[in-house]
Amino acid sequence: MWLRYGVDATGKLIEIEDVASGKANLRCPYCGKVLIAKKGKVKEHHFAHDGETCNLIIKRQPRDIPHLPLYDAFDIYLSGKELEQLKKLWHRHKSHNNGIDRLEVLPAFTRENLIETSPSINAVTGRNAYQFTELGQIPVGILPLAVFNPIHEIQIKQKLAQLEAAIFNNSGSVLPPGELRIRLTDLRIYCAQMRKILLSSLYYLRVQAEGQVLHKIGITTRSMTKRLAEIYRDLRLHYGVVEIEVLNTWANRGNVERYFKYRYWDFNHPIGSLTEYFKFANPDEIQAVERDLSQMQAKVLSPVEQEIMDGKQDEFLALVLADEQIATGNKQVSDRLQVELQHNFLTKPSSQQVITALHQGASLRDAALTASVPVEVARKVLAAMQR
Repeated sequence: MWLRYGVDATGKLIEIEDVASGKANLRCPYCGKVLIAKKGKVKEHHFAHDGETCNLIIKRQPRDIPHLPLYDAFDIYLSGKELEQLKKLWHRHKSHNNGIDRLEVLPAFTRENLIETSPSINAVTGRNAYQFTELGQIPVGILPLAVFNPIHEIQIKQKLAQLEAAIFNNSGSVLPPGELRIRLTDLRIYCAQMRKILLSSLYYLRVQAEGQVLHKIGITTRSMTKRLAEIYRDLRLHYGVVEIEVLNTWANRGNVERYFKYRYWDFNHPIGSLTEYFKFANPDEIQAVERDLSQMQAKVLSPVEQEIMDGKQDEFLALVLADEQIATGNKQVSDRLQVELQHNFLTKPSSQQVITALHQGASLRDAALTASVPVEVARKVLAAMQR
């Protein structure tokens, strides 16, 4: 796990991108040790501990790390060999996606819901065939952006619900202060990442530079006028004459940039250290990419997303983490804090959807499906209700 956030003296979360390289006046949000900002050209920018790294950073399983799903990586927990096999499977069957034989399907493909049974029969073997799910098309990089967005939003929502539920044990009680602090910190870091992509606008540019036609994808939290001035300055270090045209922008769509770069990696055209430029071979390719982008729906913020974007969720979590019982590591959480955290959890829109479905007689699994949350989250909601 790369640590990308530190905490300043006021308790504010600070991202690695916002500090200079070297020893920082920040501390680890988990163990409180002093941090050093590492900004090399090979490894991802991250904070290192000034001394021994705490176990919460180095010993976490991939699924337990509070990272946005389908953002930093698109392998969906596949090993390198499994991902390579999935790509080979797609290239072998892309002309008839529903003709995959079960002997070609690795256990990881069905475990991660990347491959599903098809209504078709394999013409060669006579057995039931398999096909790629929409989720399974993401690691291969062939899922259109308009379809990627709703899937990504559900994945982000489910992970958020898991982290919100993780502060409770299976009986619905709040965890002891030591464990609670870890889970609240996980949730706070995750919400900070959500806030970053929600605050960012996606932009797509056409660049003419000394006879070449390039395209650039990027995100910004500032006005396009200011961002364009920076882009122009960067390009002028490499080209004498530069013309830039803004083809489109999408508010609150900071989540798309990395998948776009993954999907169109074969067309990537680095310019020195600049990696967000693409060079397409002909007008048909250019139009196909523009069509892919133009078919995306405008982002409509949910109440939860709006709360996170406005910083209200972070304010609440910061106050809870600053509570004397948690900060000093008391043996148990007070009734007051227990009630406050349970109320906050049960009034979440997803929790309310679970509660409504349960009151209408739905099973736990069906209630979870209705709210688009994992079953273990619905189970925590039920346990918290019954306390």
